[in-house]
Amino acid sequence: MIAQQIQIPAPHERTPGRPSRILVSGTVLGLGGIRTHLILLCQLLRRQGTDVTVFASDSHWDSNSLNELSSLGVRFILPPALLRPARKLAAAYCGLCWPLRMPRRADSLYCIGTGRSHFFLNRRRPRGTVSINHEIVYPPEGASLSGESARQLDTSVANSHKVAEVMKNRWPQKPVRVIPFLTSDRAMPAPVRTPRAMTQPLRVVYLGRLVEQKRPDQLVRRWAEITRHPALAGARLDVFGYDPDGKMMGGLRKFVSESGLSGRVMLRGEYALAELPRILAESDLVVLPSLWEGLPLVLVEAMSHGVPFVATAAGGTEELGRENPDVCITGTAWAEFETGLVRMAGRLRSDEINPLRLHAWAEARYGCAVVSAQWLQCLENPRQFFALDD
Repeated sequence: MIAQQIQIPAPHERTPGRPSRILVSGTVLGLGGIRTHLILLCQLLRRQGTDVTVFASDSHWDSNSLNELSSLGVRFILPPALLRPARKLAAAYCGLCWPLRMPRRADSLYCIGTGRSHFFLNRRRPRGTVSINHEIVYPPEGASLSGESARQLDTSVANSHKVAEVMKNRWPQKPVRVIPFLTSDRAMPAPVRTPRAMTQPLRVVYLGRLVEQKRPDQLVRRWAEITRHPALAGARLDVFGYDPDGKMMGGLRKFVSESGLSGRVMLRGEYALAELPRILAESDLVVLPSLWEGLPLVLVEAMSHGVPFVATAAGGTEELGRENPDVCITGTAWAEFETGLVRMAGRLRSDEINPLRLHAWAEARYGCAVVSAQWLQCLENPRQFFALDD
């Protein structure tokens, strides 16, 4: 039962056989897990014949991603590229054009992450539309505009149970459900992986944005010391990821060159989604030493390919270790992470990790069939999914 302060709009008149219509508020179309999830979600909805309109004030996506979805019939309501760097002009464009482009009916308004655009679009949604707040890390403070927007949206989805508990405590009157990100548009085949020879150096991979809370810089600067352990002797570290500020990568390149780590630490930069299967096929271990997270999509992707990981128990990450003997989740203290990394390297050397078991664990909980069914029900039948009173 929904408390009185949450006003669920009356359902619109639905014509039998009429396709569903979903509105997506993307704020800034970001990279990493958000991009993967949104692309897969839009593709999934379009295969169902669902009408999809994406509102965003800016985009970091490459033109190929936007064009591919547009060719499938997804409509993007974005400011012209020339206006986006000037935030006030972009905001003025959104304020004028978004109401004019708003459809007359929709089943749901799906708001991913935080942003002012959610607040704006929620106030202008068509009658009968259920608004859904998808929080991927932690809900914003109520004193902020983003926090007020999240409070006013009808329902909430969290990527992890840990984040869901925070949301339930903050908004006890709001229905909350847990649905992970989409990671694939099809069932992943069982991996074919061969054990590494005892004398062959391990290939360790970092995948994620180059930002302070994920600590890729500390990983690089500690690599010479970490690889003094026999289990990691000669191990190569490949760092893949987008540098949003354009600063960390330059500093790391200088450090690697001056420290004589060239060949042992490879700074690869941003990667395309299509490259991920190849990257994981050439990897022995994925690492993510974050201080805080939501539920890292890259770790789910690694497991689906039979690649184990070592990660800190940040955000919902610890959920990925439950009844899962083929991964290592440590505390967030750096010494704990390094200890876990050395231990996992030893287990790999001893052939204790089972890629098929790891793959099966991930598919059963985060596979396409399981997760896509939840997202379709959530967005196309939100009243039933959230058990809302009409």
